[in-house]
Amino acid sequence: MTDTHNADDSTDADSQPQTDGGRVYHEPPETAPIAEGSAIERLRAAVPRGPRLLRYAVAIGVAFLWLVPLVGLFMASVRPLDQIIQGWWNFETFTVTFENYARAWTFQSGPMRQAMWNTAIVTVPSVLAVTLLGTMVAYPFARFDFPLKKWLFFLLIVVMAAPPELVAMGNYNTLRNTGLFDTYMGLILVHIGWGMGWVVMFLRNFLLGLPEELEEAARIDGASRYQIFKSIVLPYSAPALVSVAVIQFTWVWNSFFFPLVFMRSRENQLAPQVLPLMKGRLQIDWGLVAAGSVLTMIVPIVLFVTLQRYYKQGMVAAVAD
Repeated sequence: MTDTHNADDSTDADSQPQTDGGRVYHEPPETAPIAEGSAIERLRAAVPRGPRLLRYAVAIGVAFLWLVPLVGLFMASVRPLDQIIQGWWNFETFTVTFENYARAWTFQSGPMRQAMWNTAIVTVPSVLAVTLLGTMVAYPFARFDFPLKKWLFFLLIVVMAAPPELVAMGNYNTLRNTGLFDTYMGLILVHIGWGMGWVVMFLRNFLLGLPEELEEAARIDGASRYQIFKSIVLPYSAPALVSVAVIQFTWVWNSFFFPLVFMRSRENQLAPQVLPLMKGRLQIDWGLVAAGSVLTMIVPIVLFVTLQRYYKQGMVAAVAD
């Protein structure tokens, strides 16, 4: 009887879910579950219906509207001009060539290789500086109470809502008087100031969702504010920082207005400034312009695809919080 009772107890214990620190772990089954119904029935059940079908149709339609111009741009960049003059969708004759990319890369009035290098010189410091400074400014707004906190945050929002023309008017004479006009540093400072507003607001919303218990435990252990910021806040904010970096990189890389106002020298021109020069005076060479456009946008696309997982995590967390 004792052995039978012990065997029953052991059987019941094995069937119970295991717990560890409040989490329940169930033993995985030895075999995969058997699908119910035939393949046709499962396929019919997977097909969306009603409101879900409508959402799918809208999403696919929006994606199609976005993809068609991109496909047309790429097709124009890899085909001769005489084959796309009647429309890139004309496939009576189809020839693939990379001559347009070679001409855009070494374009006489503004080679794309130099323009993209100049764009990287401006974009990378602008993104790194505004991300780090934005985190340092957003953390006090999310954790501390100080005088005029709401008014200062409102001021940042107002600056973010200001049109770029107003920012250009206010900084034009300043950069000329300080000798920073038509320099990389001057344009970098303009982009940093222009991006601080939305970066602080975005990161503040994300930091409000971080549990304060982590910081309180670190303070009990004797950590300083700097150590908490470096060892806890920054690592936990990695998805939000990646989201900020990707968005800011795209904006700065594709910015046309600020370089047009603050960069005048031919050797300092950025990629968005060089693209209009490729259209020519008498006839627009659509293949050359398309190749230059693809070269310009390929860098943000590669960056987004590489960091897509962290970007989505940061965006969802910041919006949800």
